[in-house]
Amino acid sequence: MVSCEGCLYYPPVKTALTLIAMISIGCGIDTAAPDRGNDGTGGGSDPTGSGDPGTGPVTDVSGHITAPTAWSGTIHVTASVTIDAGATLTVMAGTTVDVASNAGVGITVMGILDIRGTRAAKVTFQPINAGETWSDISVPRGGAMTASYLVQTGGGIAISSTGKVTLVDSQMSHAGGDFLTMSGGTLDMTYSAIGLELGQHDTTHCDMHVSGPVTIKASHSNFSTAVFGLMFYGGSNADFTYTNWFGNTTTDVDTQAAYPVTGNFSNSYFARGAPSNAGFTLNNLASARVADAGVQ
Repeated sequence: MVSCEGCLYYPPVKTALTLIAMISIGCGIDTAAPDRGNDGTGGGSDPTGSGDPGTGPVTDVSGHITAPTAWSGTIHVTASVTIDAGATLTVMAGTTVDVASNAGVGITVMGILDIRGTRAAKVTFQPINAGETWSDISVPRGGAMTASYLVQTGGGIAISSTGKVTLVDSQMSHAGGDFLTMSGGTLDMTYSAIGLELGQHDTTHCDMHVSGPVTIKASHSNFSTAVFGLMFYGGSNADFTYTNWFGNTTTDVDTQAAYPVTGNFSNSYFARGAPSNAGFTLNNLASARVADAGVQ
């Protein structure tokens, strides 16, 4: 049953905004991301679509989410959305989320964003107008985002302070600038890809831009087809093992002497050759792309 419990207007803007339409799913939501491949469908990944584009009604949303809420079908984010502290937004398998094409429109996660795609029914976040961009999913202090089988284009992910993001089997590309930025917080990313295959056009400037004190696991993943694969300007003991780096036009991993970093890139493949940094561990590098990396 559709309800509007907790619906509020977003803080004042120039025009009146649409009320949030929310589907109540009750308290006690299990926010753990599904296990990889738990849908049992087999087959490869589909980096260009959700598998199921969403067959439910179109729902316009904006403003604050203050209570447990689920999105399904097709969602139009018409103005910025904030998931308040203590609230959980669950995005069901097969959902398409179209975000208004505007640099100021995005989703801020103060509570929990739980994206539950499956191999057969991915979740898609994309600009409402093809080829345009939106802001990002921002995960600041106290916020947490988990995503499985997410396809995200047009807007990036920004982690700061104590924000936490977990990405599994997710495909990301076509940011207006840098895709995944970290000035703090924690990233746990496995079996995912930021970037595309060779020969495909991407707009992303940097797949991942890191600064400040961070905790990073980004293993068994691809970083490709951007100007820079990784701008690594802060962080220690980062896990970048079993990763593929290819198609980045300037460099795969960029560092600066003023910002010492350490990271383990062992068992990885670098199309441009291994990066040189005294803080990097580069054991058993692969001579061809690591098969067990990228969306599975």
